[in-house]
Amino acid sequence: MEKISNFDNNKRRRGILTKYTIFVFVAYCITQIATFIAHLLNFSSVTYSEMLFVTANSMAATIFFLIIIRLKKTITNSFANFAFFGQFAVWLVMYTIWFFTLREMRVMALFFALMALVFLLSNSRFMQSLAIAISATILQIAGSYYAIFHLGQRGSFGLEIFFTFCFLPSAIFIAYLSENYARQRGELKAAKRTAEHNQDALLVEMEKANRINTELEKALGVIHEMAIHDELTGIYNRRHLMELLELEKKRADRTGQLFFLIMLDIDHFKKVNDTLGHIVGDQVLKVVTNKLQDSLRATDFCGRYGGEEFVLVLGQTTREGAHICAERVRRLVELAQFPELGIGFQVTISLGITVYQLGEELSKTISRADKALYVAKNAGRNRVETLIHEE
Repeated sequence: MEKISNFDNNKRRRGILTKYTIFVFVAYCITQIATFIAHLLNFSSVTYSEMLFVTANSMAATIFFLIIIRLKKTITNSFANFAFFGQFAVWLVMYTIWFFTLREMRVMALFFALMALVFLLSNSRFMQSLAIAISATILQIAGSYYAIFHLGQRGSFGLEIFFTFCFLPSAIFIAYLSENYARQRGELKAAKRTAEHNQDALLVEMEKANRINTELEKALGVIHEMAIHDELTGIYNRRHLMELLELEKKRADRTGQLFFLIMLDIDHFKKVNDTLGHIVGDQVLKVVTNKLQDSLRATDFCGRYGGEEFVLVLGQTTREGAHICAERVRRLVELAQFPELGIGFQVTISLGITVYQLGEELSKTISRADKALYVAKNAGRNRVETLIHEE
C-alpha cells in the first residue's frame, strides 16, 4: 500500500512541475509575440536579434527543466523545490534582461515587486519572505531612481517612494498569511498521511479479521460435521438421525407421502468383538457402513442407531422398493471381502422394514421396525422381514 501511495505522489509531483514549466514557457512566448507585434507597429525599438536571443534562452531553459523533470525517477521535496524556485529565478533573470532590452527600468522594478508577491504566496518562512519583500522594495526604489535620474524618464521620485512604501505593508501582510496558510497546509498533509496510515492499518486489520473469520468458519464447519456424524463410521449419529426423522415425519404428515424405515443389525457381532477384538469389530462396522452408503439413493439417508444397529430411511418409494433396497444391502454385506481376516471370514446382517403411519409417534415406528428386525433374527438371520402394522 505504501509503495502504491509513493508512486501516485511521485506521478502527481511530476505532472505539476511539467505543467508549471510549460506555463512559464507560454508566458515567455506571449511576451515575445507582444514584443514582435509592437516592433511591427513601431512601438518598440527592440531588434530581431535581441528578440531571437531572449527567445533562444527561454526555450533552452524550458527544455532543460523538462528534461531533468522527465529523467528524475523519484520527485523528492528538495528536487521539486529546486525545479520550482530554479525556474522562478531563471524567469526573473530572463525578464530582467528583457526589460533592460526594452529600456524600461521602472517597469522592471514593478515587475520585481509583482514577482516578489507571487513568491511570498508560495513561501512558508516568514523571515525569508520578509527579506524578499524588503529586497523587492529596495530594488523598486533603486530602479525608479535610475530610470528618473539617469535615463531621464518622466516621473516623481518622491511619489515612487510613497507607492513603494504602500507596497511594503501589503507584502509583509501577505508573508504573514502565507506562513499561516503553509502551516495549515502542513497540518492538513500530516492529517492526510495519518489518515492514510490509519486506513492502511485498518485494511491490514480487516484482512486479519477476514482470515480469522474464514478459519473460524472452517473450524465451525468441522465442528458441525463432527457433531452430526458418527466418529467411527462417518455416517449420521443417533442424535442427528432423530432430527432428520422428525423432519421426515412433519413432511409426511403435511404431504401424506409416507417413508419407509429399515433397521438392520450385524449378526453375531458380539462374537466378533469377543473372539477377534474390538479393532476387527470396528473394521467390520466400517465395511458395513460403506455397503449401506453404496446402496442408497440421493433422497435416502442412514445413521448409526447404536452399537451394531443402523437405520435406513427411504422416501418416495413403495413397499416393494423398500424390500429390494434391503435385499441389495443384505447381499452387498454378505459378499463383502475381508482379506486381512482370512478368506473364510464372512459378515451377515438382518433387516426389519416398516412404514411410517401418518400421525403416529416416531418411537412407535422405530419400535415396529425393531420388531421386524427381531423376526428376521429369530427366523435364522441374514434375511429381511417386513412389518407394516402391529400384530
